[in-house]
Amino acid sequence: MDDDWRSYPEWCPPDWTGQAKTCQGWLETRRKDLEEKSLWRIHDGLYDVTDFIKHHPGGAYWLTVTQGTDITEAFESHHLSDKARNILPKYFIRKATTKRNSPFTFEKDGFYETLRNRVKEKIKDQKGPSVQSKMMIDSLFTGTIIFSVLAGIYQNYIFAFVASLFLTFTTVCAHNFFHQRDNWRMYFFQLSLLSVRDWRISHAMSHHLFPNTLHDLEITMFEPWFQYLPRPDKSFTARFFSLLYWPIVYLLILFAESISRLMVDPDGLKELIPLVIPLSMILCNVPVITAVIWWVLIIFMASFMFSLVGLNAAHHHPEIFHDGDEPRKNRDWGVYQLDAVRDRTEIKGILPLVLILFGDHTLHHLFPTLDHAHLAKLYPVLEETCKEFNVDFKLHTIVDLLLGQFKQLTRNTKRKLS
Repeated sequence: MDDDWRSYPEWCPPDWTGQAKTCQGWLETRRKDLEEKSLWRIHDGLYDVTDFIKHHPGGAYWLTVTQGTDITEAFESHHLSDKARNILPKYFIRKATTKRNSPFTFEKDGFYETLRNRVKEKIKDQKGPSVQSKMMIDSLFTGTIIFSVLAGIYQNYIFAFVASLFLTFTTVCAHNFFHQRDNWRMYFFQLSLLSVRDWRISHAMSHHLFPNTLHDLEITMFEPWFQYLPRPDKSFTARFFSLLYWPIVYLLILFAESISRLMVDPDGLKELIPLVIPLSMILCNVPVITAVIWWVLIIFMASFMFSLVGLNAAHHHPEIFHDGDEPRKNRDWGVYQLDAVRDRTEIKGILPLVLILFGDHTLHHLFPTLDHAHLAKLYPVLEETCKEFNVDFKLHTIVDLLLGQFKQLTRNTKRKLS
């Protein structure tokens, strides 16, 4: 069908011609939008930050992989202070000759810039991962290893289930770390078979910047199994059969992502990190075959729970904006994030739950490089700014979002934002 169903017809979707729907493929589709492949675009300027890459406080990776793309949304949301904005003119090359392929704005007196300046003053002395977050993830990792070893020694399903819970929570908690500057704790994420390298693209760059749109890899990579966008031509099978086979998909997601990555674009020695779990069992005299069997079982259970938490955390509900709904006339990027994200009342502001269940999700989307421990103190500022701009900050319950995710899978009609 034509593109009339999309929320922003002027916003060209990724051109996947000749590209697989992978993280690297997504970056290549972004490069098709820029006339100069050796530069970086921010707003209407083209910059050459090649000499700055090795000095980038967040790590070289963020700039290296985005060369030749428009990084406006990432630049604005990843730099809370004005330091990066102040040095940017030093690297200016020329004005872009084409219009940006994005509908979103960052006006100085707009919602997001107003909020950012207020938040900047609120947490100006808070840098890097917090002590609380470090202690939390270290404890979760320790629990993962202990219960994995116990599962292997005693061949006990209860121990295996507890190990999978710890692994799930370790993985979610590690997501807090890979959003920040390079650090060794972010690699706890890879115990789950997932990749920090790839998730910094699919999650931090694609999903965070453009949630619930065709530019969101966490939408497109799940198709055709889960079709969350309300396309009028969504098939009966996609709408209703997914309500039957979802548990199978949840069980297989971690293995599927790992196998596809290993076949297409393996990440070197980092691919060995998941072996820490079975090797821990083997070092405790668990036979190799037994260790592998119980490790695989733990991964299967962790895959189900990670998917259950992730896919039902904050984005999919008939009341939440998805590409295909009628958007606001206000194209402020921060307002768009509020429309595409929801928080859960039971988790809001409770740090241990926030770290293991993707909590305080709206603030996390607005300021992704902030450690989760600093988010709760920002709610008064967020609510004040929302009131000033007449924008609602909405909450749902865990059960409502869980049920809403399945309702969203069946939805194929446009919704107008109130």
